[in-house]
Amino acid sequence: MSTSTEAKTPWWQSLERQFLAYLSSWPDKWVHIGLVLVFSAWIVVDVLLVGVTGGLAQTTYDNMVRGRLITAPADPRIVIIDIDESALARMATEFGRWPWPRDTLASVLDYVEEQQPAAVVWDIIFSDVDRLNPGGDAAFDAAAKRSAHSHFGLVRLPKDNDDKSELTQKNLPSLWVKTAPQETKELSTVALIPPVLPGVAARPLGYNNGYVDRDGILRRYRYFERLDDGGMIQSLPMSVVQQVDPQAHAFWLERFLNKAQKVASDNATEDDVLINWRKKANSYPHINFADVFALADGDQPKEKVPSFAGKIVIIGSTAPSLHDIHPTPLSSAQPGVESLATGIDNALNKRVMREMPKWLGALVAIVMCVGLAFWTYHKSVSSLTAGMLGLPSVMLGISFISLNTEHLFLDLHLSAALGLLFVALLRVWFIIQKRHWCSDMPPLHAPLAVWSWRAQEPWRDQQLQILMRELQAHAFNCRIMLLDITPASSNLVRWKPFANLLALVGPESEMQLVKANFEKLALSMKATCSEIAKLSESSSSHELKETVRRTALEGWVQLNPHQ
Repeated sequence: MSTSTEAKTPWWQSLERQFLAYLSSWPDKWVHIGLVLVFSAWIVVDVLLVGVTGGLAQTTYDNMVRGRLITAPADPRIVIIDIDESALARMATEFGRWPWPRDTLASVLDYVEEQQPAAVVWDIIFSDVDRLNPGGDAAFDAAAKRSAHSHFGLVRLPKDNDDKSELTQKNLPSLWVKTAPQETKELSTVALIPPVLPGVAARPLGYNNGYVDRDGILRRYRYFERLDDGGMIQSLPMSVVQQVDPQAHAFWLERFLNKAQKVASDNATEDDVLINWRKKANSYPHINFADVFALADGDQPKEKVPSFAGKIVIIGSTAPSLHDIHPTPLSSAQPGVESLATGIDNALNKRVMREMPKWLGALVAIVMCVGLAFWTYHKSVSSLTAGMLGLPSVMLGISFISLNTEHLFLDLHLSAALGLLFVALLRVWFIIQKRHWCSDMPPLHAPLAVWSWRAQEPWRDQQLQILMRELQAHAFNCRIMLLDITPASSNLVRWKPFANLLALVGPESEMQLVKANFEKLALSMKATCSEIAKLSESSSSHELKETVRRTALEGWVQLNPHQ
């Protein structure tokens, strides 16, 4: 305990004492209630409106995804014809660097179509004509017209550019899954990069965009997009599902129609579907494009090529040199064709990772703050030390378990984080109180006295908290002197032989007024008290300090002669 009473106290110490005295005059009960109200207001505004701390904690979520114990298997119908680095090298001997003449793609398409696949999905954008090989364009255009199972992707440009576009449903009708109401006078224009070949444009289309979170990681999929005129366009996975499994398509369409929101961001939003990833980044079977082309061209492949009958064949690239890669929770460089396969897989199998509503997450956080405030008011903030290490772990464990169910993700990251922050603020408040009541000399407005107390066990924060409240209410000018300023913050209190001693220092008149009540309080704390010892007047602050120490020690010796 600081017993300094020098006349020339530095101005910043005087300011600190005034500030601490002002804060410590606030009733502890109302401080707890105020913190709960402020936190609750922040949670409501932030989670439901602002979104600064709301939502899933992205890094923690990614770790959970990688650590899942239960994951859905890859749909056996899905297979990838892969333009990897090996295929690029093998094809380069005859056709040069990518892009190759499109008659090579036409040969593969015809070969796959002969085996009656469920769908042929092109993860390749045909946005420009091949001026060096117009014959290749004509061959692929004809193959696309013959294909009964092909689905082609296009690039959806940022929505801000829609008013600069002239493309409507009349230009690309297969992209639209829902037309605008008949009473609509003006159809919405859509900014996108359309296919340049007529045969491709006439086939089923879907936008093939990966809408990432603000940190650049792909965690959600946007299966549909509602336009301003009431019409709706669909993604490439939904184009596939519409043909392969109309019931699954109707399921997803109905689910989306129940949402009233329009897409207002070029990043992923909470209205987009949380992707249910497979166990690892490369989960689907890959077949080298060069091998399939060799078979289509009448040659022998290096590796055996399985039948594509009834398969959903995705033609795309995993070659890093073609730059169709992006970070996901599974990998920092996952091929886009794998993400597309995952989106198709989840859509076909109706894997909906439902999320806890934001309002429910806010309610959980508020209830937690109320419970923590109630506990710390009646106990102490130190009593939560062990619990606050375990509680966030339990909540994150619940989130992790829910992620393994593949049906519901309970995002409790926010509640866990706010709980820790709330307890930290309560701890700060307790430290402020302790700094005022246990670390300074009382104001010298009247003759001082010392009242020594001895407990059977080291003083705990809960007991000190009760004692500080009583001083605030009945003896505001008194202070607590402890030999150990943090008796309850260590697991080694048994090594602190003086941790069960304290003394009240303050005006004698105040102590005499509260003596009866405080003796009852001491009895409830299993503590014994000495007689109140009035201090003699001191000529200097040093002498006063020594007098307080000596008097407190004498009182402790009286309480325990063997001390």
